[in-house]
Amino acid sequence: MRDARWYPVLSVAVALLGTTACIGGRASPPAQHYVLSPAIEAPSGGTASPAAPLVVGVGPVSLPAYLDRPQLVIRSAPDRIDVTEFAQWGEPLHGAVMRVVTINLARLLPNSRIVTFPWRNTQAVRYQVVLDIGQMDGPADGSIALDARWRVLDRSGRELAVRVSRLREPGTAGTTAAAMSRALGALSRDIAREIEATEGGRP
Repeated sequence: MRDARWYPVLSVAVALLGTTACIGGRASPPAQHYVLSPAIEAPSGGTASPAAPLVVGVGPVSLPAYLDRPQLVIRSAPDRIDVTEFAQWGEPLHGAVMRVVTINLARLLPNSRIVTFPWRNTQAVRYQVVLDIGQMDGPADGSIALDARWRVLDRSGRELAVRVSRLREPGTAGTTAAAMSRALGALSRDIAREIEATEGGRP
């Protein structure tokens, strides 16, 4: 015969399991994952030859620490950010920015070859683009702000240009990643124009 003293204990345990199951039934929604995409369309003439004489290197790329995380960051006030646990990046943001800028530049400079940092043959790279992003966020229902300081260096490391791009792209809830992609496209256009002007002024 079972000891009746165990019944209250068993009843509490069953109740707790039931409560846990109910909580489990109302589990938080799965995280949505986003990626940055190139905003520049590919040229109809195809890509540059691997032997293209103009080689442009992209990197290093730096981000502020508050952005360098898996979650998307929304700026709810000038001095406040919100980290969105259920909206996350599908890849590290640092690598995503480098990937997208590289593809954009390859499409904007079709007669060039674009490589990413680090590269093996430093002598092959004529221009190096060093990118330091200071801000890339915004309110969920407002414009996305992209502030970046970037430099163009020659193969010896000498600075040829130092520029600051302050870009704003309209964005609404659910389109933060797309707005950031468009802002990176505008940044890539700024960089491409500078490289073209520098290359055009070569003796």
